[in-house]
Amino acid sequence: MDQPSIREATARVVPVPAAGALSADELVSIALGRGGDSLSPVHLYLHVDGRISRRMFWLHGVGALLVAGVILNALMDIAGLQADTGGRLVNLILAWPYIAVSGKRLHDYNRSAWWMLVNLVPVVGSLVMLAANGCMRGGRGPNRFGPDPQAMRAQRTPGMLGSLHQ
Repeated sequence: MDQPSIREATARVVPVPAAGALSADELVSIALGRGGDSLSPVHLYLHVDGRISRRMFWLHGVGALLVAGVILNALMDIAGLQADTGGRLVNLILAWPYIAVSGKRLHDYNRSAWWMLVNLVPVVGSLVMLAANGCMRGGRGPNRFGPDPQAMRAQRTPGMLGSLHQ
């Protein structure tokens, strides 16, 4: 009895997409979180206007800023700064990008960026904002802060890439 090849056996369990189903550009877009709701890095991290999806918040507001914080802390350590001085400097550097990304996320469910002041409540404020920004679905359709980022992605993302983000 002939044994099937590994490729044949896995093809029965996990369907293999046809060759060329996703281009390299589409794969990079998926990996970097660039859908129809993508913004330029300058606008994303330095401007408070507009809306972003939960996905963009987790990728850029949490993931990218966390990686940037780790790298900056390592650079401060290499520079010979004391740990608490370096940590404060890193927090100061990353404060505005965090405010900008979180403000856009608050706009997605029709709240003003002034709600960021909830972060000033020790411990609880930060947890509430992380839960609200990361877990609450934004408002459907356009609001006073701009168009729905989910609808923008659905309109701009062609073919199979669009179905992966639904």
